[in-house]
Amino acid sequence: MVSRRAFTIGMAAGSLLPGFAQAEASGPTALNIYLDGKQVGAFGIALTRSAGELRAEVDIDISLRGFAGIPLYTYALSSKEIWKGALLQSMASDVRKGSKTQRVEVGRVGSKLLVQSEKFTGEAPSKSGTSSYFSQDLLDRKIWINSDNGELLEMASKRERRVDIGGQEFVEFSTSGGLETRVFYTDDGRFGGAIFDVKGRQAQILPGDVSSVKASLT
Repeated sequence: MVSRRAFTIGMAAGSLLPGFAQAEASGPTALNIYLDGKQVGAFGIALTRSAGELRAEVDIDISLRGFAGIPLYTYALSSKEIWKGALLQSMASDVRKGSKTQRVEVGRVGSKLLVQSEKFTGEAPSKSGTSSYFSQDLLDRKIWINSDNGELLEMASKRERRVDIGGQEFVEFSTSGGLETRVFYTDDGRFGGAIFDVKGRQAQILPGDVSSVKASLT
């Protein structure tokens, strides 16, 4: 999030988490990233299920350019998560900010969830979520592991209202604590976008060429 989780998602129990089967059937989700209404990157989610495990892959690419197209800031994240029984089993996240690279690794040993990164190395709560946002279930997790730098984030969320994004209805939630975001999910829990501030500028992750969100009070 230039550095709010390097653009918040980059610039952002029972069976497996709700909404995953539906999201899987609909194929990969591809969204655009806007800063002050100008497209600056892309955000993608791919979910697959195999042998009782859910694999979530999140890819973010951001490029801010100045006069004559001169690059001012570049950011890329490629994160792979494995979930089983509604618990995170592992995460490997590679991040590039300009010329600097860093990696976050998470692995489960029994009931312990171990994190290794430049920002934090140690044990995370067993039921931790991640900052990938790919399922509404993550909003119920009180601790998130930041896939950008491995930091543990104390999170809270609140359901706000229904909104229209490109002709499709979503439920808007607000998150607070480690990341303050407006985030949108379908009724079956699939991620549909997010809005957040980056140093006083508004960043949006939205589908297609949509650059605004229409909110209703229903």
